[in-house]
Amino acid sequence: MCAKLGDAEFNSAIVAMVADIGGTSLDDSVRRMMAFIITSALSLQYNLFGHRGKKKFRDLPLFNVIYGALKRNTSTKDINQKEAEAALSKWFTGARDRD
Repeated sequence: MCAKLGDAEFNSAIVAMVADIGGTSLDDSVRRMMAFIITSALSLQYNLFGHRGKKKFRDLPLFNVIYGALKRNTSTKDINQKEAEAALSKWFTGARDRD
């Protein structure tokens, strides 16, 4: 998936598809989008910055997909990258309780 996201046209289509998932707040949008993109089992292997032996989600093209989708969503379009990172960090923190 990460290799395919290098194609600008494919990337744009994925961002648009994920943006359509929407949400009523930043946390709600992140929760809905991440549940669509990544499985609970895979989310246990990642955190935002790769601490404690986990893989770094921040460097994946999927981070840019989520951030781009959040910027397209009318309820979250005014967020900045730091706010998106905080919401994603919170989402990864709850990964072990999901299933």
